[in-house]
Amino acid sequence: MAKNFSVLVPLSVAKKFLLAALALALPGCAWTIRAPSAVADPVPVWITQYGKHCRVALPAGPSKFTEYGFGEWHFYALEERGIFSILRAGTGFGSGAFSRRQLTAAPDGTIGPQQTGGTRSERIEVERSQADSLRRELDARWQRNQGEVRVRQLDSVPVSRDPAPYHLFDNSNRATANWLRRLGCEIRGFPLMANFRVKDEAGHR
Repeated sequence: MAKNFSVLVPLSVAKKFLLAALALALPGCAWTIRAPSAVADPVPVWITQYGKHCRVALPAGPSKFTEYGFGEWHFYALEERGIFSILRAGTGFGSGAFSRRQLTAAPDGTIGPQQTGGTRSERIEVERSQADSLRRELDARWQRNQGEVRVRQLDSVPVSRDPAPYHLFDNSNRATANWLRRLGCEIRGFPLMANFRVKDEAGHR
């Protein structure tokens, strides 16, 4: 006699796996950063792409920058790879991770692959008071997370376990975009992937 079996996987979980699979299969659309205009006391901020994710570096003194990033604990901090780790991160079954490291600018004041190890870096200018405020906030977040910190083997970046949730639509690029909004930037498009573009008020760059 035929029997009816209930679905063992909740619908919300199945949707998350489906969305994660679609994101892996589809190319990401570029999102745009427009720096604030009419900045009274400008300071440089650098956004760097590292493959599929990006981080932001805030000024922390002459030729010094502090770079911050967000990711999933197992994938970002523990460097666990493979399809299961990717799906765990994308579907929200993992936990958040927050990175912080110091960077020294090149003699010409720039931040590039030699300083970061990243794919590319883009410079914008923002209000000094807003950059200082965000840096203090993110430094305090780092201090609260000191209970569990790992140093990545790939690039020696320290990463702390963070209480903020991580999933496909609240990932490292979304975190970077939210920090840039705090600095007065306008974000156009959805920052799912790391292929951002920087434009000025006239639409050039």
